[in-house]
Amino acid sequence: MKVTTISIALILFLGFSFSLSAQTTAVWQGGKPGRTTDWNCPANWSEGRVPDEYTQVIIPTGANYYPVIRYAPTPIDALLMEAGTKLTIQDGARLAILGETGIFGGVTAFGHIENKGTLEIGEAVNVGIALLKQVQGNGIVARPSTGMDTLAKRR
Repeated sequence: MKVTTISIALILFLGFSFSLSAQTTAVWQGGKPGRTTDWNCPANWSEGRVPDEYTQVIIPTGANYYPVIRYAPTPIDALLMEAGTKLTIQDGARLAILGETGIFGGVTAFGHIENKGTLEIGEAVNVGIALLKQVQGNGIVARPSTGMDTLAKRR
């Protein structure tokens, strides 16, 4: 019986450790020649890979180039935009922020989001006036529920 209890505890511990290690943080660097603002260029990220649904993304102040999303990237877990930064979502493109870990409140934007496409914000993210004030452009800010409830559309 002790072996079974120890085995179960070990499996639970390893499973918990794996789920914690699966989360990563990617810091925007930008500047890859020929693709200086391309969100989907791995060389523009500190991890050397494009962020995914397990990634907390940080766009830091002081970058020479800021990211532009030209089509729908893989969803991300969370987004932190420091003061004076910019993120552009082009027409027809989409960024989905899941906010499942609760890190950065899902989205913390002290910078400016130029939204000409769709900014999809997960149900776990608390969307407030402060966030919506940072989003400009004629794009859509929506929840991914059953039918994409529109939170805001600007003209």
